[in-house]
Amino acid sequence: MRKTVSENVGHPIFPRYAERIVNTSDQRSRNLILIGFMGTGKTTIGKKVAKSLGFRFVDTDHLISKRAGKSIPKIFEQDGEEAFRQMETDILRECASKSNQVISTGGGIVTREENREILKTAGYVIWLKASPETIYERVRRNRNRPLLQTENPQETIREMLEDRNDSYGSANDFEVKTDGLSLEETCFGVSESARVALGVS
Repeated sequence: MRKTVSENVGHPIFPRYAERIVNTSDQRSRNLILIGFMGTGKTTIGKKVAKSLGFRFVDTDHLISKRAGKSIPKIFEQDGEEAFRQMETDILRECASKSNQVISTGGGIVTREENREILKTAGYVIWLKASPETIYERVRRNRNRPLLQTENPQETIREMLEDRNDSYGSANDFEVKTDGLSLEETCFGVSESARVALGVS
């Protein structure tokens, strides 16, 4: 069964949500999945929202690093990006088989078509968005970002966002633009949208 949900949660920052088609059948696991570029707050927001919903928090990058026994930069350096992407797909598939989780995903998880297909059954997917300028300010001091070790990281962010925009767009059920929002405001919008979509009281 597919249900149309009007997501007006009565908050001044989120004054009107468009009607969304939300899959409520057994074909989709009862998870909230956060996608979006690095620096959009998936981990920080995910932890707070998981606590609010009473769900378990899962970070795919953390699981990959734990399984590989080394950091993400080391995986890229020693094994290459393709090896990382395969581990990412394996982890996502495992997460999709479970329920009652808030899953924070890596920024490039949508670049594989296989992953986008998994996301369609893995749960309710929210895309956390931010401008290139906002993202750069959030991540510019973080050296744990192998894809941003370039001469002009801000331009790299802009180019990567452009490349991934359609993939993010096709993979999500709902979007939240985080520019100008406080952490509390963003968490509220994400939590309330998930409560409606997943039927969490």
